[in-house]
Amino acid sequence: MAILESLKKGQKPALDYIFHPESIAVAGVSAGQKGRGIANSYVERFEAAGFQGTIYAVNPSGGEAMGRKIYHSLKDIPGPVDFVLSAVPARNTPQLVSDCAEKGVKLLHLFTAGFSELGDAEGEALETEILSIARQSGVRMTGPNGMGIYCPETGLTFDEGFTKRSGNVGWIAQSGRNGTYVVRDASMRGVYFSKAISYGNAADLNECDFIEYFRDDPDTEIIGAYIEGVKNGQRFFKVLKEVAAVKPLVIFKAGNTEAGSRGAASHTASIAGSSVVWRAALKQAGAIQVYSLEELVDMLLLFNFLSSPTGCNISIVGFGGGAGIQAADACTDRGMNVPLAPQDLQDELA
Repeated sequence: MAILESLKKGQKPALDYIFHPESIAVAGVSAGQKGRGIANSYVERFEAAGFQGTIYAVNPSGGEAMGRKIYHSLKDIPGPVDFVLSAVPARNTPQLVSDCAEKGVKLLHLFTAGFSELGDAEGEALETEILSIARQSGVRMTGPNGMGIYCPETGLTFDEGFTKRSGNVGWIAQSGRNGTYVVRDASMRGVYFSKAISYGNAADLNECDFIEYFRDDPDTEIIGAYIEGVKNGQRFFKVLKEVAAVKPLVIFKAGNTEAGSRGAASHTASIAGSSVVWRAALKQAGAIQVYSLEELVDMLLLFNFLSSPTGCNISIVGFGGGAGIQAADACTDRGMNVPLAPQDLQDELA
């Protein structure tokens, strides 16, 4: 197991630096009030969420913002930096990755778009370049084109509307909007999150790394994922099978039609794959496939508040024959059995 193996070797798992950093640098912060961008918003969100570590602001122009000094470069920061969140333009990321390597940064999240999801040679070359720099230097990356991290225990969030209350669900999403929707909707229904990540293009760390991390994470009991496509199908299937055997794993796979596949390619540069293959693989691995974000939240709710089922038999109790018939069809279509009630029970209810 990824976390356990790292601990045995005396190492901290790579993703611990993104969920539990002691220091953060936000690259792209603007001085003063004029021209405030997303980087400034991240600093404010971390502060409002209660992050207890050190937050550094970085921009080549320097200056001051929100009562803190803006450093010209990561290399100018006096203390160590565990995690960097970048909102700099895509063209400036190669230099930033090099600076991360020189500074000893463990993990870099790239919020900015403008890479392989563009579908052109320039964007793909830029993503390849930053990945090469990162791998040669040992810097791990999440993104690009992803909203970032949510860990209420640590005080990290990519949305100011997220609750500070921790829970037992680990959530990964290739889409920032969908990632936000699920956290907000589930929280309103009493389901809370240990950690969540919006990871975009998955140039380096990907869905397999996050799902493995949640498998070994003692704070995570249920795992949910919105996925548009994967780059290593064999590894993904192996991880699914291992993780689904120990924790409930709910997957919403999008991009199942030709049009949806085109959308996935232009959204996060994902190779969507055949819906038939996906359905068979998820079923064989023991993961639970859902077909909408609403159904995904319902499944998180179910696993959060009910005991795990021990079999495939189900009894339907409801008001109205039509709804009961629809429920019986839906259960049967999903591989469950709806046995006839024993005669003595029928007589008692009659």
